[in-house]
Amino acid sequence: MKTILSILIFSLSFLSLFGQDTKPTTKATEKSFPTNLNEENFKKLKKFNGKIIAFDGLIEGIENSRNNTPFYKLKIGENNYLWTALMFKNDKNIIGDKIRVVGYLIPSDPNEIERKYLDGKYMVLSFGLVDIKSSNFLFISGAEIQKQEWIEGKIPSAK
Repeated sequence: MKTILSILIFSLSFLSLFGQDTKPTTKATEKSFPTNLNEENFKKLKKFNGKIIAFDGLIEGIENSRNNTPFYKLKIGENNYLWTALMFKNDKNIIGDKIRVVGYLIPSDPNEIERKYLDGKYMVLSFGLVDIKSSNFLFISGAEIQKQEWIEGKIPSAK
C-alpha cells in the first residue's frame, strides 16, 4: 500500500512539474498587438534606438539572415523601409503580405553578404510577428512575458 501511495504521489508531483501550464492565457482582443512606430513618427526613428518597437509593414523583399531565418524588407507607409530579421522560422509569409512585428530597433551592422541589400542605418531584431489576415502568430520561445504583454495591449517591456 505504501508503495502504491508513493508511486501515486511521485506521479502527481512529476505531472505538476512537467505537465502543461495551467495558467489561463489571455485571448487576443481589439486592444492586442499595439504599435508605436508608423509613417508619421518614422522620421524620429533615432529616439527608438535600442528600444522595443512594434509596427505594420508590407513585405517587399526577403533574404536569409545570418541565423537562416527570414530577413524582411518591410515598407512602412509610402517611402520608409526597415529591414527586419526574425529570431524564428517563418515559412508562411511571402512578398506582398502585410504583417505586424515587434522587436528591438538596433543599428545595422551588415556582414559582407548583407551589405548587398541592407542599406538603412537601423534594422529590427524581431521576436514576434502577427499576420491578422492569415491568423499567423509567431513568437520566439523564452519571451513569454513580452508575448503576454503584447496580447494584453501593451508594447512589450525589455525584461
